[in-house]
Amino acid sequence: MDITTLSAKTKSRNIVLRNISRKTYLAFSLGALSPCVYADFDITGSAQGKSIFQEVERQDEDSLSLTTFSVIPQINATYQSRTFNGLWSGTLTHLERDNDDIGQTQDYAEYSYSAQWAPIGRTLVFQAAGALNYRNGDSSSFLVSDFLTNSNSLAKTRNNTLSSSLLIENNNWINAQGSASYSDVASESTSANDTPLDNDSYQLYGSLTNGEYARYLIWEVTGSYQNTASNQSSRGDFITRSADAFTDFRVLKNWAIRLTASHEANQISDRTDTNSITREFNSYGAGLTYRQAENRYIALTLNKSDSDTIEDDNETFIGVDLLWALSSRTEIGGSYGRRFYGDSASANMSYNSKHFRSSLSYSEDVTNTSRLLSNPENLGVFVCPVGAASIASCFQPASLSYSPSADEQFVELNSQNLDFDDRIILQKRTNVQMGYDFSRVNLGVSWLYSENDYLDEDRLQRTLSMTTTLSYKLGSYTNLNTSLSFARIDGQSEDNTYDGSSNNLNATFGLDRSFGKHLVTSLDVSYLDKSGDLSFGGGLYGSDYTDRRITLSVTYTYQ
Repeated sequence: MDITTLSAKTKSRNIVLRNISRKTYLAFSLGALSPCVYADFDITGSAQGKSIFQEVERQDEDSLSLTTFSVIPQINATYQSRTFNGLWSGTLTHLERDNDDIGQTQDYAEYSYSAQWAPIGRTLVFQAAGALNYRNGDSSSFLVSDFLTNSNSLAKTRNNTLSSSLLIENNNWINAQGSASYSDVASESTSANDTPLDNDSYQLYGSLTNGEYARYLIWEVTGSYQNTASNQSSRGDFITRSADAFTDFRVLKNWAIRLTASHEANQISDRTDTNSITREFNSYGAGLTYRQAENRYIALTLNKSDSDTIEDDNETFIGVDLLWALSSRTEIGGSYGRRFYGDSASANMSYNSKHFRSSLSYSEDVTNTSRLLSNPENLGVFVCPVGAASIASCFQPASLSYSPSADEQFVELNSQNLDFDDRIILQKRTNVQMGYDFSRVNLGVSWLYSENDYLDEDRLQRTLSMTTTLSYKLGSYTNLNTSLSFARIDGQSEDNTYDGSSNNLNATFGLDRSFGKHLVTSLDVSYLDKSGDLSFGGGLYGSDYTDRRITLSVTYTYQ
């Protein structure tokens, strides 16, 4: 038997190859596993103490002097990995109040959370979001109700939303998108409304569009279904369904013949009165499209209506569909047509530069309070850390498509004025947000106009509100903060129950000073004013009063 031995050089070479192989395998394994095991869990918190001196002057009544001591601890927990990110934030507001007659102790606990899991990138995404907070339930006290003033107008409100979305994109012939969501909204009754919210909503959405190879045939089909099921039998379920489709047949370089069709239906089920009627509206039409690119086109069509309502049936109307990217930083879009209530339009615009950011939207929706709470519109132009007290710690993102991290959020300077009665409304809303961030100055401006037409009754409410917020850095550790908010609310109804108007003003001027990274002290002077004859009985101080405050606060932040 022959025995073969390896030379020293061969043995050395094999050992080196084995070592290289082991290192390569180890590096590959760590590289493959690192995206899965990467995770960042962080807990931050703060504690704030306030002393508030308050002077309230009421019409035809004696003035009130109040002193309030407040302690507000807050905890924020964030978790972020390659496929999952989540946030939970909780706050407890403890108030001890003394006036000339009586002392009070009140506690308000609030929380909010959001989570997103994307196991397959943008293709499949699961989301959850919700909050427990106190919202103003009296529309006549918009902007001037808080824990210190008219606290009985605040409705303890809970909302939770679970959703999933599927996106199939960048395909040759067809792209698809779909989503499904469930949300529940519940609130306690307030002095202005003794019927609390208690609804569950289910929503489905889907769309199909042409793929990348489409050159002579551009098309899109979308559809949605939403059912808001009320747990109060007297209200019935609110059901909405819609579908839209168009096809562009290219005939010249940038010109195409467009065919379009749409369907919409709104219904309140399980009702025996006339409000249960289905408001259904269909249309179809043809026209021309001028298209330069996927995000630069305008279409003009001539349409025919098919409606349950006699006055809207068999009507001819013009339709417009527009999307035009003026640059990589500016885009405008809009549509014009007709729905069951008459002429209808929508518009949106966004602009972003290095120091200035703005957004505008105009929409018309048949909705109710529960749907607005579970699907809020957010056109925030500032990105702020969770729990930020002012825009001094916020910034303008560099991109129109910026995605906040787990501990960040877009902040809207203004909010909607809602009645917590959950009646069906046709809401027409214009929302403008602008922000400027440069050097020492952070400036935010918001303008909101909404018109709520109550379809269940002959009632109309209009709200015009404006908010300006300014933060100026006086030095490395000192900031000047100001905010000014104004709203005018007008109401009218057939039985004169909701007739009247209210002018509400909320202004604050303050200074804050940082001592190191964790401690901040501030002094704020505030002025609130409500005047007019519109009141739904929710305010402790009536429809005419002024509220002057001086607030001293100390905040400690743990990071």
